[in-house]
Amino acid sequence: MSFSRRKFFRNLAGGAIVPGTLWPRLAQTGDTAPAPPPGAEAEFGPDAWYETPSPLTLAELARREITDVAAFEVNDYAPGGYKGPLIPSPPHADLNPKKAIIIVWKDRSHRFVFSHEASYCPWIELPNGVGLCNQFFEGNNGWAELFNQNGRKEHNSSVDIVQSGPGRAWVRWNYCCVNKWDDSQPALRGTEDYVASPNGYVWRRLTYETLMPDNPNGYSWQPIDFFTVVPSGMTWSDLFFRNEEFGGYHVGSVLAAYSDLRYDVYWNNEGQARRRGDARLLLEISHSPGLAMVMPFKAGFLFTILGGASGFPPEKSQVVDHSFNNTGGWGWGAARWDHWPIGWVNAQAHNYKPGSPYPYSFGPFSHYIVDKPLKNAARDYPIEARDMKLNRWSERHVYYTLVGVSHDLESIRKLARNWLDQGNGCAEPESVAGFQRGSGAG
Repeated sequence: MSFSRRKFFRNLAGGAIVPGTLWPRLAQTGDTAPAPPPGAEAEFGPDAWYETPSPLTLAELARREITDVAAFEVNDYAPGGYKGPLIPSPPHADLNPKKAIIIVWKDRSHRFVFSHEASYCPWIELPNGVGLCNQFFEGNNGWAELFNQNGRKEHNSSVDIVQSGPGRAWVRWNYCCVNKWDDSQPALRGTEDYVASPNGYVWRRLTYETLMPDNPNGYSWQPIDFFTVVPSGMTWSDLFFRNEEFGGYHVGSVLAAYSDLRYDVYWNNEGQARRRGDARLLLEISHSPGLAMVMPFKAGFLFTILGGASGFPPEKSQVVDHSFNNTGGWGWGAARWDHWPIGWVNAQAHNYKPGSPYPYSFGPFSHYIVDKPLKNAARDYPIEARDMKLNRWSERHVYYTLVGVSHDLESIRKLARNWLDQGNGCAEPESVAGFQRGSGAG
């Protein structure tokens, strides 16, 4: 189901996209791609790009009558409900730091947000302002990314509404990962498509192309990090259910799609982490045919589904738990930071303290594409990052995920099986659209 990344970009640059679809026309290169479903060109054609509507305010958006699902640009959005000024610009995102692309549904309470101030890094946002971001292709060794001052600039990160609705909303994100001090040499260029269906789910297609082909920093095998958006002042008790057995709040789960295996992590108010399961169990789930990563907020269980059928080979798949240092994670514990989603600190790290006016974030899980499982991040990550065979493999492939909202873990597990059972069909946005309303969407 994978095809050459360079061939894809060559055809994309040449305009070889079947009109109204996400499928590149690759016949001239000898590759094949899934055929669009009957009638897709007529029903799902892109919007007229040169007739882009003017941005709305959030108040105007709230008054809009939505049919199924729709995407809009707004000009007064701030992550986590932040009320403070976003000036000067930069270091806040250039042009309009309050610019955002927002996908909304007719009968769903959540929305999907690309915020310019937060490097457009999209998240599912619940009504209380809490959201889950899935990250992007970050350059190896942290040399280049998007959360820094340069990465948030419009010429390095831009989003377009390809189709605004109503049958589906399709948004394309193009970005260059750059160094925080100098963006004259981007490390890589990513292109991601997000297609939102009326049922509340979002299908994601991820690709990247290195711009430093002989340098390990120009590659990435970590496209999925779990980072939250949390309004300032919210506590663990506001966000998560408490588990008395483990003496903390249930902040995350990793589920195997085709078995009852499950790994859970719990954090307490003292910054300590406990878990149900161990490093061996987490790796076993990682190497299974499919999995779901979940953050079980009180307001809704936000999840990401991936597997072998969606471009993530089980033998190269590893979920790490950053609460501990023996799963391949960095051992952060229950740490929180407030340098993102409001990108006010260019150093890319600032610990959150109660009373901070800024929304904060935390990240229990990451998903890596590796040849050898990481056990000790400080030791093993640099070694794996120097593996140019792995780096080139990661660049030549196309990946797909399914994200959404549910209210229990087992419905997410069932959804994961149903989606991944479609095999190569996961490469088509219609693989998501076929699920009935209420089958896991919030």
